[in-house]
Amino acid sequence: MRYFLLKFTRNSVIAFDFKEALSFEGETGPYCQYAAVRANSIFRKLAANNADGHEVSTGSGSDRVAGFEGNKEAVAKVFEGEAGDEIWSLFMLAGRLDESNAQAATSAEPAVLAKYTFNLAKGFNLFYHRHRIIAEENEIRRAVLIAVANYTRRQLTAALATLGIEVPERM
Repeated sequence: MRYFLLKFTRNSVIAFDFKEALSFEGETGPYCQYAAVRANSIFRKLAANNADGHEVSTGSGSDRVAGFEGNKEAVAKVFEGEAGDEIWSLFMLAGRLDESNAQAATSAEPAVLAKYTFNLAKGFNLFYHRHRIIAEENEIRRAVLIAVANYTRRQLTAALATLGIEVPERM
């Protein structure tokens, strides 16, 4: 319900709709939470499977996913074409959290951050549906997908926390 109220600008007239506020479809808090829960579940599965013996780092941006070092050309190939543009766009969108926070604070409009959070959740859901993150067989591509998913989930969780919205373990 908090997201429902925050997504409107200060000058908006709000007609509260309980059903709309709790929907998992559209620009809602549960939709954003579900994207974060889905991202977290990927990393639970990766930790449980660890089938290929690769370390999966879930820490800060300076951490590395095994397989990047010395493979610049292979990594660059992941970002080629339409699929690569999509991956890069999600990564860049995730990187705009600080900018969105600053804009929301400067304008005194939490709706700016709410809109950013929704767009990031929507971008992640599209990414999730279009790319086989866990089942990807190409080692380098898989490492890139994992790194982008991890960065996005951390940024999405931080955006939700700033809005005062928790990410449950499961939904």
